[in-house]
Amino acid sequence: MNRTALARRLAGGVVPGLLLASLSGLASPASAAAQYMPSQSPVPPPFFALQNARIVTGTGAVIEDGTVVIANGLIEAVGADVDIPGEAWLIDASGLTVYPGLFDGLSQVALGTPGGDGPAGAGAGGNPFLALAQQANQPRTVGPEDRPATNSWFNAADMLDADADAIETWRSGGFTNALVAPDDGIVTGQGVVVNLAGSEQEMVVKSPAALRVTMSGAGGFRSYPGSLMGVIAYIRQLYLDADHAGQYEARYTANPGGQPRPTYDRALGPVQDAIAGGWPTVMPANEVRQIRRAIKLGQDTGARPVLQGAHEAYGLADEIAAAGVPVLVNVDWPERNRDADPEAEESLSSLKRRAYAPTTPARLEEAGAEWAFYSGSANNPRAMMDKVRTAIENGLSEEAALEALTAAPARIYGVDALLGSVEVGKIANLVVTDGPLFDEGTDVRMVFVDGHRFEEEAPEPRPTEPPAVDMNGTWLLSLNNDSQEATAELEVSEDGTISGVIQGERGEQQITDGWVSGNEFSITASATMGPGMEVEIVYTGTVEGDAIEGNASFGGMRNMDFTGTRPGGGVR
Repeated sequence: MNRTALARRLAGGVVPGLLLASLSGLASPASAAAQYMPSQSPVPPPFFALQNARIVTGTGAVIEDGTVVIANGLIEAVGADVDIPGEAWLIDASGLTVYPGLFDGLSQVALGTPGGDGPAGAGAGGNPFLALAQQANQPRTVGPEDRPATNSWFNAADMLDADADAIETWRSGGFTNALVAPDDGIVTGQGVVVNLAGSEQEMVVKSPAALRVTMSGAGGFRSYPGSLMGVIAYIRQLYLDADHAGQYEARYTANPGGQPRPTYDRALGPVQDAIAGGWPTVMPANEVRQIRRAIKLGQDTGARPVLQGAHEAYGLADEIAAAGVPVLVNVDWPERNRDADPEAEESLSSLKRRAYAPTTPARLEEAGAEWAFYSGSANNPRAMMDKVRTAIENGLSEEAALEALTAAPARIYGVDALLGSVEVGKIANLVVTDGPLFDEGTDVRMVFVDGHRFEEEAPEPRPTEPPAVDMNGTWLLSLNNDSQEATAELEVSEDGTISGVIQGERGEQQITDGWVSGNEFSITASATMGPGMEVEIVYTGTVEGDAIEGNASFGGMRNMDFTGTRPGGGVR
């Protein structure tokens, strides 16, 4: 089983520990299945106690040798000396560290399509070609009264898919929560805070938790608004209409006689609720002009903006902090276009953005702004944590990095009384690791969501037998199931550690881990398989002289056999 595969087994029979109480007090399999995730059995006992753990509470306090007691989905006790219920399942967490569960500040995890037909662009899932096809079948919009690409009534809570594979992928990496929101339209809909476990109903922690606005047009020049200027004007008009409708409804309710009754407009209600309730309104704000525009839109409309992207916020950190506007920082740091002409010179602005974007978190920390991380196009937790480490290498403290993945998003979305730290009374969403969270070699060992325990199997130890074959040099690989070819440039150290790069038809794969033992080998590489899609590929197989064969696993979702040869032999 590969190191990132989550063992979908709960506590019974698979985790070291001592059950102090009689099993007769537990629910029967039939009744337990009705309570929680029928695909998983058995259901854990109502109490857990993690003992002898290092506890990073997320409040600034660190307990070096403590206990966390979980009771019926909540944290019942935390400390160095706490009383443990007699029916608790004891877990010896010696050598392990307990952290608050990680929180992705903006995500599409577990998000399906909305129910019913929406305006142009709705349900396209971010696919521009599908959006254009849908728009061709929509009525032409000629003014703001047509509510173009406004899906404000869509609620992500009605679009969840509890069986989505991505839930397990992110949970296995320590992520217990996310803010999920639709992504199609100008006003895409309502975001919700979810737990990454349970049924669709059980997943929802807060609904609605935010409104999301983009600057996407409603259908090119065919319909209004067909330009960025038109989109901005439309958003302003939408908020003016919502304010006017609210005032008129209040007057009508107070004295309905002799007045035309208000006209129902499903697009305006959620906008009114967002303003009245102070919901965060997520707005795109990656560049300097976008950041300032979003702040001003909030000031002019009464919306409470949350800046999304923020790659150029490094130069505006003090201004953002003074405005009191929260920020969601996209960890997908800008890179040079892989398809660009290698001889072409990049613009100064592009070079500057690439160099300074990873310093944005450190600058926001220094300025005292409220901010959190979100995954962007990092479609797995390992890729996201690699990019968080890049921010740490560029001056961000580990304490602030942890806060940006736990307490900060909880505060931004108004669920900090429930999530974000290891404190009594909060939801028992925890991640347990075998080392410091941001160390590259650290593995997640356990995850708790709503007090339910999921165990990550420990990685299999690397074989100790020294290499019996030489894998140095250039190898030509053929993926037999897909007619693809790749070139592997391998360097092998004396202890059998493999490094290098694999260049294939779909781009470059950087080797992140690898070994050869006897005549067997394993190579783990990170690859970009498409726009915003990073995948971990694991190659395993055997070597016979200048020939190799084996299997390649793409993110655990697809497997292919491969063969390879080394023209000219190896290089010692």
